[in-house]
Amino acid sequence: MKFLRPEFAAWWQVLPLLVTVWALRLHYVTRQRRKLAVDPRFASLSRRSSWGREAAVLLLMLLCASAMVFALMQPQAMLTRRTPEYERQDLVLMLDRSASMRAHDISPSRFARATTEIRTFLEQKPEGVGRVGLVGFAGSSIVLSYLTADLQTVAFYLDWIQNDPQTLLGTDIGGALKNAREVERKDDRPTRKTFLLISDGEDYGGELARQVAGFRNDGLRVHCIGIGSDEEVPIPVINPDGREAFLRDDAGRVVRTKFEEGTLREIAAQTGGRYVRSSTGGELAAAIEEIVKGERRVLGWRTTTEYRDLYAMALGAAAASAALLWLLL
Repeated sequence: MKFLRPEFAAWWQVLPLLVTVWALRLHYVTRQRRKLAVDPRFASLSRRSSWGREAAVLLLMLLCASAMVFALMQPQAMLTRRTPEYERQDLVLMLDRSASMRAHDISPSRFARATTEIRTFLEQKPEGVGRVGLVGFAGSSIVLSYLTADLQTVAFYLDWIQNDPQTLLGTDIGGALKNAREVERKDDRPTRKTFLLISDGEDYGGELARQVAGFRNDGLRVHCIGIGSDEEVPIPVINPDGREAFLRDDAGRVVRTKFEEGTLREIAAQTGGRYVRSSTGGELAAAIEEIVKGERRVLGWRTTTEYRDLYAMALGAAAASAALLWLLL
């Protein structure tokens, strides 16, 4: 502990003065009691001071004065904090862009909610996460952003695909995994990569088994987040005039989609990753953060020292003592 204004320590001399004042008061009160005796009939109505009350008055006076002098000296407590230093890791996001992700069973849609939650995570990404890459996929897959520390670039591509009016049919998760490995191979830094797949679970590609086997053989985990409700819902499409309608088959029937988590569970289980279900979309950002934090490795500890002001606590103690003293007198 240190004091910013140690010159105010001289004010501690007020304590003996307070003891003297208290002793004089006690002497006066005792003498007056002897002169003005209270009839026994009115003893219960008399507010006569006891030795316990007088001792409490002295204690509160000293405590109030001591706390005020302590506050004037502006004390600071030294706090030592140990914070972990994490190994830097990069995050490769694979985001499903297929037509079924436009379903409105999650407000405003599965895809819109997913991109919003990803942005929220990027704005508050935990320590240890360095660069982020983004792969978008539907019937085909494309690398939207290679690993970059410029998160505004990733946010730009999220905005672009969210506002893209195209209806992308089909879902090839295997193609997304293949492009995610491509992002890893084209990176020249030896950082550890975390792979995260966000989808509603449908898969119609032929690459999945081979890509999952490749991840497993190389000791790479794929974490999966499934987004969607248990309802069977129609698939929205955007007409050329900009209006929304529902996708129909050749017979004119509305095509419906239902969330399928079996594929995502299997990918996570086969590669040793985690699977998380998001049934409302609101859990997605927290799920991403939890998965990423689970992948962090502590390299060491950093010790920092800081000083915290204590004068506010001292003033609070002085105010409380003064209030109690007022009640006793």
